[in-house]
Amino acid sequence: MFEDVLGDEEFRDIEDIIEHMMERFGVDMDDLTKQPFVYGFSISQRPGEEPEINEFGNVPSPDENCTCGKQQVRVDERKPLIDVCEIDDKVHVTAELPGIEKEEIELHVTEKSMQLKATGKDQKYTEDIELPTGVDPDSAKATYKNGVLEVVLNTKEFGKQRPVRIE
Repeated sequence: MFEDVLGDEEFRDIEDIIEHMMERFGVDMDDLTKQPFVYGFSISQRPGEEPEINEFGNVPSPDENCTCGKQQVRVDERKPLIDVCEIDDKVHVTAELPGIEKEEIELHVTEKSMQLKATGKDQKYTEDIELPTGVDPDSAKATYKNGVLEVVLNTKEFGKQRPVRIE
């Protein structure tokens, strides 16, 4: 169809341009047949704060051999779409992990951050999530259903002044 409009030569030129662009980004064309190239972002803004842009999809990783400042795209690893919100005295973290089974998810929580790793047959997700406030790691409750992980943590104030009774 395109060949009728553009002609064989122009169509081959477009294919060459696409192949050249993928090489510049460090994408192996054979990898694309195994795993799709995915990239996206979400924007959230809390009242009175600057907008926060979160990327998701295939994770760009620096190419040590490249001195041109470009990044190599890892097609086998993705950043999940994550939403973090603070409601009352709890922090809610929601992550979309399609293609992952519950047993394939690893979570590690500290007072300030959460590390998420999930490795399935065809998908691999990894993300270090900075939490908006201090939390009690022992209070973490996680559920996973239909590819959506939800983690709820109780907030904890650090450095809060407390009275001390003298005996």
